[in-house]
Amino acid sequence: MARTGFYDRSQDLYLPKDTTTWDDLTPGNSLSWDEWTTYYQSLSASTELEFTSDIIDFGYSHNIFPVIKITGRRDGATTTGATYTTGFPEFTIEGSDASDMSGATSVTVDKDGTPTYSGVGAKRYYRITVKINSGTNTTPQGLRGIEIALLTDAIEETIENFDTTTVDDGSSTTRVIPTQQTYSSISYVGMTPKTEVTDVVVTGVSGSVVFYVASGYVNTGYFVGDTATVTQSNITTVPLTRLVSTSTNSFTMQVYKPNTAEDTNVTIDAYIRGTPPVAVDVNGNLVRSA
Repeated sequence: MARTGFYDRSQDLYLPKDTTTWDDLTPGNSLSWDEWTTYYQSLSASTELEFTSDIIDFGYSHNIFPVIKITGRRDGATTTGATYTTGFPEFTIEGSDASDMSGATSVTVDKDGTPTYSGVGAKRYYRITVKINSGTNTTPQGLRGIEIALLTDAIEETIENFDTTTVDDGSSTTRVIPTQQTYSSISYVGMTPKTEVTDVVVTGVSGSVVFYVASGYVNTGYFVGDTATVTQSNITTVPLTRLVSTSTNSFTMQVYKPNTAEDTNVTIDAYIRGTPPVAVDVNGNLVRSA
């Protein structure tokens, strides 16, 4: 667990410490043990107080949304809540399929700058880092408790009779389909084409015979090469659809004609499933927001 503070057992508080080293100590400036009273002698400006959890084994790979409740308190006034400045609290959620968190994907959420969590994908192992502003010597503040829950409750919706021509601007082969709900992450999209397209089918045989023979040994007109017997005709068929990507409030798809692979449009029904959104509330907790 990475920590930038220390635990004060007498107050049951995780409090900030500064970067003072033994080289900073001079006679008359907390040189003796009797003069050393706290771990934050030089917090003239507020810094960060950080705590990182142990690695959490979810048991198997799964899309989750984290709910995190923190309890902040004042040093020397443990019934007084913490006061958060711009950008705090900040939560970093890491996910990996490796038990040592190698190759982890992470998302950072704070109270002001990035208020929503967009998911780290389906992972087995997770780790949470919480940061708050430390306060100064006169009013240092710390953490009394951190409660972490990794939830899997899903939300879902159905989109009916969506015509992809309404989102086709002609500049790309992709179509961005907006969703009715906002998600932490979309884990599944099922698409059913409801209209057909006109495509081309080719039948017959094409080819020719080529002889590498000196012209002096062949009488003119003796050999006749094969001629093409190919017929193209239009057919009506179901198009191919492909899911390209997802975001918190849309998914991107492509539609092709199956034979010629030409870009086309279609009317679809779609079923979307994912995890609900979370955001930092006014009290500094990461909570489900819808």
